[in-house]
Amino acid sequence: MQSAPPVNKWRVLVFTSLGHLINDGWVMFIPTIADIIVNADHTPLFVVTLISVSFYSSSALLNFVIGHAADRGSQGDILARGIGLLSLTSLGFILALASPGGSLLYFVVAAVSVLVGLGSASYHPVAAVIIQTSFDPGESGRAMGINGAFGGVGSAIFPPLFFAMAFLFYPGDSGGTVALAVALLVMSAIGVVGAVSIWRGLRGYTIHRNAARGARSSGMREALTRGIVVLTVITAVRSIANTGVSVWLPIYITSVRGEGVGPILGFTLAATYLGAIPGQIFFGTLVERLDKRAVLGASSAGAALAVLGYVYSGGYLALVFISLFGFFSYSSFPTLLSLAADYVPRSSWSAANGFVWGFGIMGGNVLGPALTEFVIGEDYTRLGLAFVLLSVVGLVGAAVTPLMTKPTHSMGVERRTTEVGKEGEEEGPRT
Repeated sequence: MQSAPPVNKWRVLVFTSLGHLINDGWVMFIPTIADIIVNADHTPLFVVTLISVSFYSSSALLNFVIGHAADRGSQGDILARGIGLLSLTSLGFILALASPGGSLLYFVVAAVSVLVGLGSASYHPVAAVIIQTSFDPGESGRAMGINGAFGGVGSAIFPPLFFAMAFLFYPGDSGGTVALAVALLVMSAIGVVGAVSIWRGLRGYTIHRNAARGARSSGMREALTRGIVVLTVITAVRSIANTGVSVWLPIYITSVRGEGVGPILGFTLAATYLGAIPGQIFFGTLVERLDKRAVLGASSAGAALAVLGYVYSGGYLALVFISLFGFFSYSSFPTLLSLAADYVPRSSWSAANGFVWGFGIMGGNVLGPALTEFVIGEDYTRLGLAFVLLSVVGLVGAAVTPLMTKPTHSMGVERRTTEVGKEGEEEGPRT
């Protein structure tokens, strides 16, 4: 059996980080575009839930499928195609901005959100396994943290970039439909260029496996361990608490806090996501040194407490708390997927990542916003109460996380085994 040629791990980190920047930039921009649509023509708050449920449902259903497919190879191509599809389909929100409202608007936002969800489904499970197989076990946590930090950068710059583009092209009508449509077009073009760059940078990246022991057919079965199922449930609880807040945060800022739609909204959201940048690196480092279950639980508790602080404070102190929310809540990539890899053999990393991210993160993302709307009805002034209840949910999830069963696999042991070319295991990544 031939050994795999060496992989430039820093090149891998650069292009996967670019993908994280674009992916999370679009994903975290969705609540902003929902807020813009709702405020454009007195559209019912139901549209916020419709957009989030449609987006997260389609992404959840496809995450596991893509994760399993990625275990067979061509990870670089899958990653680039997903970013390209995400950037192109986001243009569909232009139709929503131009829609006269009513049932046509509901159909447009649901259809576009489903397509955007399909585009975003490939990033996290595939990027995680690319990084995990390119870096040594002692480095992968920090590498995922650095990669995740670029997701925070994308989340932070997309809202203000959108409003800046609208103002640049139509300074007298930066909140008008034409200006917003042009801004979306420019941002979509940037995303497509990024996808092409990722395709060129990771072209042909494949994790080859020796199929002599039926690795491909067993990958899906091995991914559904008891540890992965329990982790997925706990992840869903964490996701319900965090996404129920983040999706409705723009409405809370514009309507409850009275800031309105405009640059202040964009910069306030940017402050939230800026907190994720050091948070990803911090927690990515911690998972290499401490019990990953405890690290995941601490981040969940921190996010819940930060929301409580935000609701019951104001001014600069509120800004500090909402930044802390970003610091703790957007740490799932290095913490969650590092832990998921310890519950399955290496041949099933992508499938396990896809299952946990799809049904845990994305499944919770579907339920969280819906739970918030159930609490508030059509009265957005009840958003504060909803955020408090979601914080309680988050604290419960944080309390049980450290009680999970200790992982039965060690990512470090798996890596050392495969590096010597043991028959029936992976040979390693190739480019």
